[in-house]
Amino acid sequence: MMKIKPSFFLYVLVFLSLEKFIQHMFVTYAFAVDMQGIRSTVILDYRFLMVTGCMVGVLFLLNALFLFQRRTNNLMALFCLALFDVLGEFFAQGTLAIQMTVSFVVATFILVFLVVTWRRL
Repeated sequence: MMKIKPSFFLYVLVFLSLEKFIQHMFVTYAFAVDMQGIRSTVILDYRFLMVTGCMVGVLFLLNALFLFQRRTNNLMALFCLALFDVLGEFFAQGTLAIQMTVSFVVATFILVFLVVTWRRL
């Protein structure tokens, strides 16, 4: 059986998933120590955001590891995690006119990138 080398697109998704993991862990830490008053910038309880953020971060990490299996369900899981992350920004900030954060931009990029490159993956 011939092994297929992972594509450039797959490496991009793994890199972005790892970035999302690091970002979620950093934000969880920031909420824990109230770095620069981050708790006052969200509508929801910061403890809820810490727990969900940490869980989503770990799921991004696990998904990054499983992306090399090239299964459709792994790509769909990444799509759902990115969508959850985008929607989470709206819920956390409590408005449709949200501040554009790095988290929002990267999650949106993952969504668009997956839609555009789905067939190549």
